[in-house]
Amino acid sequence: MATALRYLEPGEVRAWRPAGAAHIRVEIAGDRTILTALLKRAFPLSEPLQLLSIQDGAGKEVGILRTMEGLDPQTREVFDAQLDRRYFTPRIERIESLRQEAGMWKFGVVTQRGATEFYVRNWRDSATEIQPNRWHITSADGGRFEIPNLEGLDAESRRLMDQLL
Repeated sequence: MATALRYLEPGEVRAWRPAGAAHIRVEIAGDRTILTALLKRAFPLSEPLQLLSIQDGAGKEVGILRTMEGLDPQTREVFDAQLDRRYFTPRIERIESLRQEAGMWKFGVVTQRGATEFYVRNWRDSATEIQPNRWHITSADGGRFEIPNLEGLDAESRRLMDQLL
């Protein structure tokens, strides 16, 4: 039996992280408090601040928050931190090396957080152009990386990427 979507307004939702707790708690006014709440974006790339699924610890959806606009400052801070952790995707600013190694592509890159290396097993299955010149790459270990604007990279980075494109 399918259940109807329950939409929540910002004024109905309050969130906090108890001291020392690993999970956030979410109170829905007049209904319940979720002791182990999960927060997921319905459209993480195109609408990151709209339509957020609030779920219980078992992953069962309790409701969908239409927008983060209008949340109280504490709740907004808790939600921002939770979403940053869940959807952290380093932006590749420069590609320093790219070579095949053991049947995989080994990337040496510089991101907004510094230099790192990662492997990609199968380029066609692991990379998606989500908008013109904007690439999302999933590494062999499940990490996510983004090239926000391929044309905006330096000439050497673009030359290295030409091996894959």
